[in-house]
Amino acid sequence: MSKKNSKNLFDAVETLIGATAVFNGDLQTERVVRIDGKFNGNIKAAGVMIGEEGKVVGDIDTTVFMIAGTIKGNVKATDSIEVLPTAKVEGDIETDLLTIVEGATFEGKSSKIKSSEINYDNEE
Repeated sequence: MSKKNSKNLFDAVETLIGATAVFNGDLQTERVVRIDGKFNGNIKAAGVMIGEEGKVVGDIDTTVFMIAGTIKGNVKATDSIEVLPTAKVEGDIETDLLTIVEGATFEGKSSKIKSSEINYDNEE
């Protein structure tokens, strides 16, 4: 997925955890999730965006991941991960395309996803 297509994906946010919200539990959807509040649990979605004020404690399994906030947990994104300047990532990341912008904090291991691990049919 190109950067242009990933930005179009984020235009289609279906689930929003607002800045004053606190969510405890796991979330699974075939659409895009944006976290601007606090989220404690695991997320499996087509796309995940964490806004500047967003804080996630848990693991994420997605296609495209963009972060400007904070995560403590592992992230697997089959297409791409973009870590923006205000982001703080504590955990391991696995993806095909990784972008870490100057100013971001990343503490963990990164690895390139193996094409044999990509499930194009969205089946487990």
